Amino acid sequence: MNIEKEVLSLNGAARQILQSLDWAFAILTGPQMVLEFANDAMLQIWARDKSIIGKQLLEFMPELREQEFPNILQEVFTTGTPYKAEEALVYLLRNNRLDTVYMDFSYKPFRNEVGEITSILVMATDITERVVAKKQLALSEANLRNTISKAPVAMCIFRGPEYLVDIANDRMVRFWGKTTDDVIGKPIFEGLPEAKAQGFEELLYRVFAAGETIQADNVPVTLPRGEKIEIVYVNFVYEPYRDLDGNIIGVIAVAHEVTEQLNVRKRIEESEQRVRAVVESAPFPIGVYTGAEMLIELANQSIIDVWGKGADVIGKRYTEILPELENQEIFEQLAQVYHTGIPFHARNQQVDLVVEGKLQPYYFNYSFTPVYANGQIYGVMNTAAEVTDLVLAKQQVEQSERNFRNMVLQAPVAMCILLGPQHVVEVANELMLEIWGKPVENVLNRPIFEGLPDAREQGLEDLLNHVYKTGETFTAHEMPVVLLRNGKTDTVYQNFVYEPYKNAEGIILGVLAISIDVSAQVLARQKIEEVVEERTRELAIANSNLQRSNSDLEQFAYIASHDLQEPLRKVKTYAQMLEHSLTDIPELAQNYFEKISRSTGRMSALIRDVLAYSQLANKKQTFERVDLNEVLNGIRSDFELLIEQKNAQLQWNNLPVIEAIPLQMSQLFSNLVSNALKFSAENIPPVVSITTRKATREEVSSQGLPLIETHYNIVEVQDNGIGFEQEYADQIFNIFQRLHGKDEYSGTGIGLALCKKIALNHNGDISARSTPGQGTTFTIFLPLKHD
Repeated sequence: MNIEKEVLSLNGAARQILQSLDWAFAILTGPQMVLEFANDAMLQIWARDKSIIGKQLLEFMPELREQEFPNILQEVFTTGTPYKAEEALVYLLRNNRLDTVYMDFSYKPFRNEVGEITSILVMATDITERVVAKKQLALSEANLRNTISKAPVAMCIFRGPEYLVDIANDRMVRFWGKTTDDVIGKPIFEGLPEAKAQGFEELLYRVFAAGETIQADNVPVTLPRGEKIEIVYVNFVYEPYRDLDGNIIGVIAVAHEVTEQLNVRKRIEESEQRVRAVVESAPFPIGVYTGAEMLIELANQSIIDVWGKGADVIGKRYTEILPELENQEIFEQLAQVYHTGIPFHARNQQVDLVVEGKLQPYYFNYSFTPVYANGQIYGVMNTAAEVTDLVLAKQQVEQSERNFRNMVLQAPVAMCILLGPQHVVEVANELMLEIWGKPVENVLNRPIFEGLPDAREQGLEDLLNHVYKTGETFTAHEMPVVLLRNGKTDTVYQNFVYEPYKNAEGIILGVLAISIDVSAQVLARQKIEEVVEERTRELAIANSNLQRSNSDLEQFAYIASHDLQEPLRKVKTYAQMLEHSLTDIPELAQNYFEKISRSTGRMSALIRDVLAYSQLANKKQTFERVDLNEVLNGIRSDFELLIEQKNAQLQWNNLPVIEAIPLQMSQLFSNLVSNALKFSAENIPPVVSITTRKATREEVSSQGLPLIETHYNIVEVQDNGIGFEQEYADQIFNIFQRLHGKDEYSGTGIGLALCKKIALNHNGDISARSTPGQGTTFTIFLPLKHD
């Protein structure tokens, strides 16, 4: 007896159940794979009707010829070895369109009485939506991590039964009183041992093992705070963290410290926990309702769980168990199937159910099919699958797509989306239409080079084709494109980006174009460049004259300071000889001699500093590798006596090795250290700290220095001296400028001018910031190398 007869031999109710189940199955007979039987679910997957019964597989499904399934069927038929596959990719011709479908299926051979293989039972389930949802879940996982890191509350995820800290945002790490390195990748009670034995182990176990959601308020917990261990209070939520199949793989924790609020109220509220049981719905709920009153004759555990009304439902009316469906057309659908015998199928249908006393929306794929006995309808079978997460995800994807298109239309820059290999204009905002110089009806839903023929043969076709085929982003700056705009030919300069436009599965659908019209800037720059070129020639002449003048001035300063040394030495020597030749010097005369000595000393220092300042322009000095640590060691040795007298501290750590003029580096830091020791606060031991770091591009640009590839180092010399008003921060670097009288503090007023010139000689700069009574910080920019 063949399989069809076996099926036909079943009683009416069983046959109807078999025929109407959501699981798809079919029977293929003989080596030609003739379709002997297929239930409605299989015909629905194939998008065929019952007219294909009795035809060969490749006759009614020719799209399988180039796929592996006919060969697998022949192998099963020949060898008798069953075959099973999960998430198999199948291309099916449905409604004149080749659809991409993912399926779980199996091939099982049937044998006759003598053991010969006569047929193959094909069982299949369309899991396309589940596979797509799985891929979207991966994207959702990435979004979850990004959401956690940016969340305005403390959040983290614990994975596995050891509760490994998978991710924790900065707020959570600060709440724990730890650093990221202390906790990430470690079991939470290893990274945070202070939290042990406070009841959290049990709570996490309940969430991870039983799927409970735990929320607690005002819970005391002992945590590190600085050097101490303190009791703090927290509101937190622990929720199960599940994978695509609904398996619990960890715990999501959200916390908010409420210690301060509780201290304000001056009392501690008792912790409250709300426990929710997360009921997992079975994938194929089944129920059978008999008679016009729809008495529940059969209900499996899956459908009982979906209803959420408890197990005591058998024998009760469907309308009694689910009164909330009164105005949702479901009662009418059941009655229609019962009276007409026409099955009813719904996909992604919203159904509002009262669960735990609250009316909530759910989404289902469900079917109502008539059940027959003795040729008469005696009831209706209900099969269903909950697809709430899938529908919500699909709605979110659709909303995201709408949001993206609205963003394109409202973007402050020109944007458009070009679909397919012909680059059909799907959407373009007003700014893009302005660049094109075309009305929207001329370009929308047309290939771009059909709506914009004037843009052809300018290299844009190859760029768009390359982005569409390879998925590589292309960026152009100030690219000229000749366009016919408003009846006039214009050369439009654009900064634009071509990016691949992909769907949720990462398949390239087209190209997203973003453009900015920079024609005005380019034309203005070209004009400026012409003016700059002319001014550059004028400046070159002026610079040559200035260099000649500077050279003369430097030569004069050198000669003047050098020639002044000799007469000054003579004045000082004759004064000393006169003082020593007199045996009885009146007090007034002694004062005169001291003033002569001080004045000649200051004059000598001034001449020496002027000579040093003039020699800074000597171009013959060469740059060498200078270890600033060694320079500071030498300066410490030079000022050893003064440092000891003032009980001063001169400290630095790991200064860089740079290319510089050694003598000038010694002069630079010697002057800064000397100033720090000189202008120290009374009765406070001087502390001079020298630190270094790499300068950022923004810092270099703000200083007005050129951006070079060798990078700049910032060296900061900070003291705790008397300081000065910030308004004098530029004035102090001018030659002969002093903020204090020469009787208060010694000096020539050249030292900081010397530092400024040394910094400039090295293509760097120096600046100061200070507050009276709080010390001064000198910031020096020095390049690491000189080309």
